[in-house]
Amino acid sequence: MVLSSLGAGALDRLRQRGHARNYKKKDVVFRFGDPGLTLLIVSSGTAEVSVTTALGQKSILGVATAGDVLGDIACLDGGPRSADVVALEPLEAVEVQRQDVLQLFREDPDSAILVIEALCQKARNASEMFEVQTMQSGQARLAACLLRLLPTAVQTETGQAAVKVSQSWLGAYAGLTRENVNRQLKVWARDEVARFEKGFVVIEDQDRLQELAQGGDY
Repeated sequence: MVLSSLGAGALDRLRQRGHARNYKKKDVVFRFGDPGLTLLIVSSGTAEVSVTTALGQKSILGVATAGDVLGDIACLDGGPRSADVVALEPLEAVEVQRQDVLQLFREDPDSAILVIEALCQKARNASEMFEVQTMQSGQARLAACLLRLLPTAVQTETGQAAVKVSQSWLGAYAGLTRENVNRQLKVWARDEVARFEKGFVVIEDQDRLQELAQGGDY
C-alpha cells in the first residue's frame, strides 16, 4: 500500500483517471501471481491482504481500509501480484490503470519522491512484521497484531477502540490457533486489558497492550 502515502491532491488526480469498482464480501480482489496492470484506491470497506505457502498455510499481511491503495507494488514495477486480496465486507474502490499512474509521476516528480520514501517505510514495516511473527510469546504476537489493527477500529460509546475481527482470523494474523486466541482474550478480559464482545475485540488498556507487545508480562 505504498501509494497511500501520496497527498490528497495526487490521489484525487488518480481517482479522476480511474473508474469505480464494487466487490461483495468474500470477493477475490486480486490473486497472487495475476498480472499487475492496475491498482485500487479503497473508498469504503475493508480487505484482507495475505499470502499462502506451498503447504497451504495462510499468512495475513494486513488489512486495507478507506484511503489505502491496493496492488500498487505490482502496478509500479509491472510484475505479478505479490499477495492475495479478499474483501472482508462490501468494498468500494477506484481502479486506475498503470499508464495513468506513471503519467502522474511524469507530471509531478514530487509524487515519485513520496513513493520512494514509502517504499523504504514498507521495507521497515515488513521487518517489524517479521519480528512479530518470530516472537516466542503468543501473548506478545497477539498484542502486536491488535495494535496494528487499530486503524480499522471503531469507537464504543465509552470511547474505547473496538476492532471488528473473528478469533479465527486474528489467530491467522498472529500465527496462533483460535483456541490460543480465545484463551488469551479471556485472560485479558479478566485483567481489563481487552475483551471479545459480539464480534469485536474491545481494547480496554492500550498502554498495557503496548507493554505486552514489547515483551512485557504480568
